Amino acid sequence: MIINEWQLNSELNTALQHSHRADFSLYLSLLSTAIEESAEFNTPSADTNKTVTDIYKQFSVEKERHYALNEADIGLLNRHCQAIQTDGLVQLKLAIYLNPPPLSQFDDKNRLNSDIWQNLSLHSRRRLQQQNMTRQETNPAALYEVLQQLNNVAA
Repeated sequence: MIINEWQLNSELNTALQHSHRADFSLYLSLLSTAIEESAEFNTPSADTNKTVTDIYKQFSVEKERHYALNEADIGLLNRHCQAIQTDGLVQLKLAIYLNPPPLSQFDDKNRLNSDIWQNLSLHSRRRLQQQNMTRQETNPAALYEVLQQLNNVAA
């Protein structure tokens, strides 16, 4: 009885590469069927001291912010005003890149700014206007019928 594949000296691999099915079947039948003999599993030891690392703190990155204005943004907007007054537009752009201002005054999708509303696609506008979107029932066989019709027209 052969336990591991290395005992066959790459004969199993050679039979597989050269499509010798009979030899491959013979070598497979010689291998032991007991999994615990042929496979070696290294289970990790149970580590009870798991440290929770906050990757945001580790890289000094702020968490994702909401689009609406909150109380902490008042100080941020004041710093942006001071940046443009003291060092000009370049400093303001840098401050905005590092600490982006809020995009909207309110956190309500029905109270979008008119400029933002005008820049939305028609699909996005329709989705925002409809409260309950109804999904159409799909028929998987309908695509086959359409392809058949296109094939008949092309022929």
